[in-house]
Amino acid sequence: MRLFSILMLLSLLMAGCANYASYPPLEGKQRADGPISAPVPEVIATAIEWCVAREDFREQEKPVVFQLPSGMDESAHEAVVRELGKSNLNSTVSSADGIVIRSVRLFGLKAMVDMSVPRNYGNDQLVTLELQSYAFQPWRVVAANRWRFNEEQLKRTKADMIQASVEGDQ
Repeated sequence: MRLFSILMLLSLLMAGCANYASYPPLEGKQRADGPISAPVPEVIATAIEWCVAREDFREQEKPVVFQLPSGMDESAHEAVVRELGKSNLNSTVSSADGIVIRSVRLFGLKAMVDMSVPRNYGNDQLVTLELQSYAFQPWRVVAANRWRFNEEQLKRTKADMIQASVEGDQ
């Protein structure tokens, strides 16, 4: 019983010290303050691993190419490449094309990752992943939402809304 109490106290302390972060940064900032910290590279790597395992990647033997959210620099990209290497997923330090990580939101031991996944046909697939971790456990994907709209539809909708707003102000 005493061991259980100690473990429960440790879990509560870890939850109280948990990370809360958003990339790209909120509040209009253009860049993240300083380098990204753990567990953000692990969360991103887990999302990429999930994507490669489940989406339509015909050439998985080639290095996985990915882009990170705006505000993350080359050191962040290298940190994710190191995490991918732990699971024997080959990647390069290139940031052209490929999987696009749009945003990462970390809420203690939960995280959400928005990403665009390239397809061999049609437009990229927009996906939101929900990840979970427990004390001393690796991150894992617990939910996925494949959106039914694509980026071209989003751009058209945004342009229509802006136009309607301008016309409404006249």
